[in-house]
Amino acid sequence: MMLKHYLTEDEQKTLLGTVKRYTDVLARRDYAWIRLLRDTGFRITEFSLITVNTALVSLQTGYIYIPREHRKGKKRDHSKLVTEPVRAALLDLLDIRREMGYLDDGDVPLVMSRKHVGMSVRAFQHRLAQWARDAGIQGNVSPHWMRHTRGMNIMRRTQAKDPRGIVQVELGHSTISSTGVYTGVTREDLEQALREVDGAPSIRKRDVRREYQRRAAA
Repeated sequence: MMLKHYLTEDEQKTLLGTVKRYTDVLARRDYAWIRLLRDTGFRITEFSLITVNTALVSLQTGYIYIPREHRKGKKRDHSKLVTEPVRAALLDLLDIRREMGYLDDGDVPLVMSRKHVGMSVRAFQHRLAQWARDAGIQGNVSPHWMRHTRGMNIMRRTQAKDPRGIVQVELGHSTISSTGVYTGVTREDLEQALREVDGAPSIRKRDVRREYQRRAAA
């Protein structure tokens, strides 16, 4: 089985580059939480429940702690290492909260909406889907794609002897079998192999929709 719902290295750069072009506070907020999702692989529900206190304690201890009550299945607590990219994204989100007029006043949502409440799961889904469309990325991109992207990034980049074990622990999978999806043929592998067989396509992927719409309107 081929995993489809993740971002390639190029797509990650394109998405983040698109968001970073905008300098308003909401775009900078989105740039920070998209990076944080990509670099942690949190499920969006547990991510949406992260508070200011959680972020501050994480920066002190070096681990983001998620209680079992906030996790899928509610069976086990989970912790994630605060790597340098994660630390940078947390600090950016705290700074942006202050810029939006919110105080670091405890057990309140880390990522705030313009409506003076924490961003909902639906809001995260909507904002990411819109940014992905703006970036010309195909597919119904959702926050769960970022979880799969984290798994794929680990598989691509780690030199560990047991990369599947690393993915299992990082993503909080209960069994190693859940990580099997990250070891199959990738979209990049498939596209490269077919280009070798058939030659490079004459149209760029991001232009496919535009060409389809042009032909439909003709």
